Amino acid sequence: MTMPTKFKYNSKHAVKSVITGLVLITLLVTSLGLSHYWLTHQLTSVAKQIDQKYQQRHRSAKAQIKEVQAMLQQEHQTHCSDETIGLLKKKLFVQNDQPVPWVKFNDDDDNICSAIGRWPLPPGGKLLSRDIDGHGLVRGDDARTFNKQRTIYASMTDGAALVFVPVQSADAINMILAECQMCGGIKVKVNGHDWMDQNADGNPFASIDYQAKESEFNYSLIANESARNQLWLTVFLLLLLPSVFVASIGYLLRRRVMKFYWHRRFVSAFKKEAFYLTYQPIVDTDNGQIFGVETLLRWQERSGKQIKTSSYIKILEQDSMMPLLTKWMIKTALSELKSLLRSNQIARCSINISAKQIEQGQGQVLAYLQHLANNGYPVDQLCFELTERQPIESWQAMHDFISGCKQLGCRIKLDDVGIGYGGGMLIQELEFDCLKINKAFIRLLSNEHNQPFLIRSYVAIAKEMNISLIAEGVETKEQAELLKLLGVHLHQGWLYSKALPATELRAYLLDS
Repeated sequence: MTMPTKFKYNSKHAVKSVITGLVLITLLVTSLGLSHYWLTHQLTSVAKQIDQKYQQRHRSAKAQIKEVQAMLQQEHQTHCSDETIGLLKKKLFVQNDQPVPWVKFNDDDDNICSAIGRWPLPPGGKLLSRDIDGHGLVRGDDARTFNKQRTIYASMTDGAALVFVPVQSADAINMILAECQMCGGIKVKVNGHDWMDQNADGNPFASIDYQAKESEFNYSLIANESARNQLWLTVFLLLLLPSVFVASIGYLLRRRVMKFYWHRRFVSAFKKEAFYLTYQPIVDTDNGQIFGVETLLRWQERSGKQIKTSSYIKILEQDSMMPLLTKWMIKTALSELKSLLRSNQIARCSINISAKQIEQGQGQVLAYLQHLANNGYPVDQLCFELTERQPIESWQAMHDFISGCKQLGCRIKLDDVGIGYGGGMLIQELEFDCLKINKAFIRLLSNEHNQPFLIRSYVAIAKEMNISLIAEGVETKEQAELLKLLGVHLHQGWLYSKALPATELRAYLLDS
C-alpha cells in the first residue's frame, strides 16, 4: 500500500526556487569569471615585472660589457693575469651595484677571469641567442656560478676575449614570486629553449602564458591553488552580500514597485483607450428571456494581445485609477445599452464595485450617478455587484452607499457568495436585492459525489429574504438542469453565451 505524501507541488515555491537557483548559478559563474580575470591580470603583471627587471639588468650589462672590453683593449690585456684581475676588481669596486663580469680570453680555453679571481671554465653552457651586433644570451649550467643558481648571461665577443655578465637567474625570479600571494609555479623559455621549470604542473585554467614583446623570454605562470580558491570565495561573497541586500530591499519594496508598475500601465491603457466593455447575458430559464447582463472590463493592447482580467483585476480594484475607471464603465455601459435598457430588452445592467472603492469615495459615485440621471441616462436600471475580494472596514459607508443607490433606483447584488471575506455577515448586515453563487460551487454539481447542500442553503436564504439568486459559470446542460431542480432559475455562463461587445449583444438578443 502506498503511503500518502505530505508534500504538494506549489507553483509559486517552485518558481521562487528556480529563480533562486538561477541567481546563485549566475553569481557562481560571475564570481569565477571575475576571479579568473583578476588572477590572470595579476599573473600577467608579475610576468611583466620579471621581464622589466631583466631588461633593466640587460641594458646595464651591455654598458658594463662595453666598458670592460674598452678597458681590456686600452690595457692590452690578452690573458687572465694578476694585472687583469686587479683591473676587473677596480672596475667592480667603482661600480659595486653591478654583478660580477666574467672574461674568457681566446688564448685560454681552460679558465675564466673575474674580479674575484681565476676559475676553471665550467662545463656545459649553451648559447641561446645572438644578434647581428654580437650580443648574445648564454645559459649557465654549472651550479657554482652566480650564487649557485641557474643563470642567463649577456655576452659580447671581440677579437681578444668573450665578456659576459649575469642578467637573469632563478634566484631573482623567486624573489619577485615570493611577494606574489597568487603565484605558484613558473616555467620560462628563452628563444624557444626550456630554461626554468618550477612547480609548473597545475590547472591550465589557472595559468597564463606571456611572451615578452622586447625580449626573448616567454613566461608561463601558474596560480597557487589555495590562493585561487580563496580569491574565488572572496569574490563570490562580495557579490553575494550586495545581491542579498538588493534582493531584501526588492522583497520589501516589491508591493510598492508592482503597485507603481501597474498604476503606470493602467494610466497608459486608459489614455490609449485600450479598455473596452463586454456584456455577458443573464438568462431567466423560466421563460428563456434575457434578464440582464453583467458588464465586464477588457483590456486589449495595440498589438491585439488581450490582457487576462484575472492577472490585474485585484490590483486594479485597489489602484487610484479605479474610481475613474468605474465612472467610465458606468457611463460607457449606459451609453452603449441605453436603447436596450429603455426598451426593456435588458432589465438590468450589472457593474462590479469593490468595498474599498465604496469606503473611499461612495459620495463621489452617488453624485456621479445623480449627474447621469439628471442627463437622461437610465441609472435606475443599474445593478452594482459588491465583490468580496477585500474585507469591509466601514459598515456605515456601505449602508450609506446602498441607501443612496436604492434612492436612485439602482439594485445591489452580492457577488461570489461564500468565497469572499464577508460571508454570512454581509448577507445579514446589508440589504441586497440579489445573491450570485460563485462558479466554484457550480463546478461541484458535475461530480455526483458532491452534495449541493450549500446551494440549497443559499436558495433557502434567498427565499427567506425574498431576493433573487443567480448562478454564474453554468457551462453544461446537466448543471443547468440540476440548478433548476434546486430552485435557481437565473443562469449566467458559456452554456448560454460568452461575454459580448455591445454590437454582438444586440445580434444575440435578436436571435434569442
